[in-house]
Amino acid sequence: MNFPTITSVTRWLLVVIGCVVLATAQPMSSAATTETPASALPAETIIYPKNAAEPAKLVPSREHDSSRSLVLVVALLLAAGGVWVLVQRRKAGPGGGRGGRKLQIDETRPLGNRQYLVVADYDGKKFLLGVTPGRIQMLTPLEVSAAEARETKA
Repeated sequence: MNFPTITSVTRWLLVVIGCVVLATAQPMSSAATTETPASALPAETIIYPKNAAEPAKLVPSREHDSSRSLVLVVALLLAAGGVWVLVQRRKAGPGGGRGGRKLQIDETRPLGNRQYLVVADYDGKKFLLGVTPGRIQMLTPLEVSAAEARETKA
């Protein structure tokens, strides 16, 4: 089974997924960095910075949650776009949507001792090749039947 190599689209898709995971990760608790263990402090204790003139009042903010959900939506849209591009490239065939490949190996027959007969197709013309470890030689051009010519055009 052949696995496709990682393309640039796949790489960017992995980067986007990684960014989504990092953006949605919960921040570490700031209580873990203080000298007093979190379990020793009462639940309602608030720690203020030293030399603060007045303790800052906590205002509940929904901006953080909305920005996090916006990042998640954008990342999901980018991931969906990446999947769409991959599907379109797979539908386009072996050339990856770049006009297709002109050179194809239609058939191979081993002759023993690493020697092969190969039928190669280049731009609709077929050739019989002899392949050995030190040499590749064109033996003869082959005639393309009318049925095969119609099949390659379709």
